[in-house]
Amino acid sequence: MSEIERPSSLADVLEAQRPRFVRFLVARTRDADVAEDLLQDARAKLLVDAGDRSVSNPVPYIFQMLANLVEDRRRSEHARKQRGRDWGDRGQGLEPDRADHITPEQTASDRDMLVKTLEALGEMPERTRSVFLAYRVEGKNQKQIASDHGVSLSSVEKHLQRAYRAVIDIRSKLDAGL
Repeated sequence: MSEIERPSSLADVLEAQRPRFVRFLVARTRDADVAEDLLQDARAKLLVDAGDRSVSNPVPYIFQMLANLVEDRRRSEHARKQRGRDWGDRGQGLEPDRADHITPEQTASDRDMLVKTLEALGEMPERTRSVFLAYRVEGKNQKQIASDHGVSLSSVEKHLQRAYRAVIDIRSKLDAGL
């Protein structure tokens, strides 16, 4: 694109200034893959949301949008980690000294939880189930799961959220005695 030619949309500005925006994102995320994902998210947002909107200063507008996406990603990651901690805390892992205090009632309750969870997993869409099992059972990180399934990191996060909601629903029902 020549210097005289003006980009026709915000998405065109994003593409024209791509290296600059990538550097901005890498500096904030410290991960080139995450930076590329965020740039794709921004491009999709600009294509869908901005349309033919006229912005007097498109570059600062896009920088602000990217900064917001980075912050959203940080919040999402924090929430994901918190859910993982909550899951672990509620799961009350078996510490060596706790094994002696397990009652038959606790064993029956845990078995019931397992059966209900397996039923819920069976009712989940295949990809959601596969992502959840890869993350929780196989211990794969989200980036690896995204690569294995050919989806974005945000897609993996959404599948995990869906699965966690189902599991939390089961726990709530069991805790309420339903």
